[in-house]
Amino acid sequence: MLEVQPGRFYKVKNVSKKSSANDHYNMIVVDNNLGELEELLFTDSDLMKAVARRRNNEEDIPPYRVKNDSKVIYHFMFLTSGIIGIVLGYLIKNLDWYNL
Repeated sequence: MLEVQPGRFYKVKNVSKKSSANDHYNMIVVDNNLGELEELLFTDSDLMKAVARRRNNEEDIPPYRVKNDSKVIYHFMFLTSGIIGIVLGYLIKNLDWYNL
């Protein structure tokens, strides 16, 4: 089964806009076949065409599952352990050791 990594489009300004061009693009950063990051720019109409193409060709979309990104889990665990450490440090610092 195909494993996919969901992406996100970002609206970016068209810096050197020509008279009839759009004022923004929809950018997505992908990992190309060479293992390099590459920025792709799409107009709103490009995205609308892609949605229509998907609707008209559903049979061509293979079964897939979303790849589990372990980096997110590690960041969450690191953040959680840091917060717990800060809270415990605060509690230990303020503990009245003489009246236990």
